[in-house]
Amino acid sequence: MTLEIPVAFFAGIIALIFWIIISCVTKQIRSKKILISLFILYMTVVVSITIFPIIIDSDLMPINDSSIILVPFSTITNLLENATLWTIVLQIIGNIIMTIPYGIFIPFMVKKKRWYNYLIYTLTFPLAIELTQLIICVSTNSFYRTVDIDDVILNSIGIIIGYGIYKILPKFVKEYFGNNRTAEKL
Repeated sequence: MTLEIPVAFFAGIIALIFWIIISCVTKQIRSKKILISLFILYMTVVVSITIFPIIIDSDLMPINDSSIILVPFSTITNLLENATLWTIVLQIIGNIIMTIPYGIFIPFMVKKKRWYNYLIYTLTFPLAIELTQLIICVSTNSFYRTVDIDDVILNSIGIIIGYGIYKILPKFVKEYFGNNRTAEKL
């Protein structure tokens, strides 16, 4: 058994190293440095899981009716009725857990704290993942991944849970990262 580390992971680690070097040279608030470093690391992991590896093999899995699923809850229902517990955990719970950190990061990224800004961030991220998968699959003519509306739904649930966690974090964490001058400068 070999362990394959995707290119995205290496690229993300290199980006993180460059960010740390640049942030050490420039004058920035320490909490902002930590927050951006964590976000780069998080995005590296998400891209490594959702986008890479990119498989270019037209014989692998040509486009078919099950390549793009636009019926909400059809995959979730199918998994709950037919899949093993491990597959359910991996597909359903995994999609939710993967985006919880993004929901925690949203308040630090949104400058104007209005509900529709949070909604835009909540929907844009999972849609961007699925659209990227679709573009890669169409351009390589191999659907090794399924583009699924249920992934968008589950990812959005994860983001909402993450935002809820942010809202109930202890007061000292909010003050250190979000409710002081740091959030305004992010």
